[in-house]
Amino acid sequence: MPHEKSTRTRIVETALDEMSKGGLATLSIGHLAKACEMSKSGLFAHFGGQEALQVCVIEAAIEQFRQQVVEPARQQSGTLARIEALGTNWTGWLLRDPSRPCPILQAAFEAPALTPKAAELARQARRGWTDWVERLAKLAIHEGGFAATTDAKRFAFQFEAIGVGCQSWSVVQGRDEAGRLARASFTALIDSARA
Repeated sequence: MPHEKSTRTRIVETALDEMSKGGLATLSIGHLAKACEMSKSGLFAHFGGQEALQVCVIEAAIEQFRQQVVEPARQQSGTLARIEALGTNWTGWLLRDPSRPCPILQAAFEAPALTPKAAELARQARRGWTDWVERLAKLAIHEGGFAATTDAKRFAFQFEAIGVGCQSWSVVQGRDEAGRLARASFTALIDSARA
């Protein structure tokens, strides 16, 4: 089975790369088989169909995001430090390859064209993220780090908007200042909420 896992991992990595070029909704078994230099039937044996492929690719992106953005922030001491780390880590994640969109955001924006299970997974990933940011903001209010007048839902909305704006500024518009502007925007947002 180790060979099967490494083949599956290679397929998913190739799928993530191909997704960044043309989207997940249009990534077919045939196209991916060609990119992986495999037969369609060989690739189909690993996934069984388009929906399973889309779900697996989104799950892989979520796991990478968890390891590179979420877990390092969770290891910070204190709620404010966690929120600050999330902004920094997410900016790094979004800009790790300025020519390649965030696969989770990309899948969420493509949700109407994805298979139902994949679309719901992409939406859940985004909702889970913004819900967590909102919970952290509420905790910061409760602990006294954020002002009692801070609107946690609005904070989460603005946090999300900064990340999506960073992605647009960098990947869509091809501008170089996205990282600096995103980091400054996260800092300003957090500072504006402080008690």
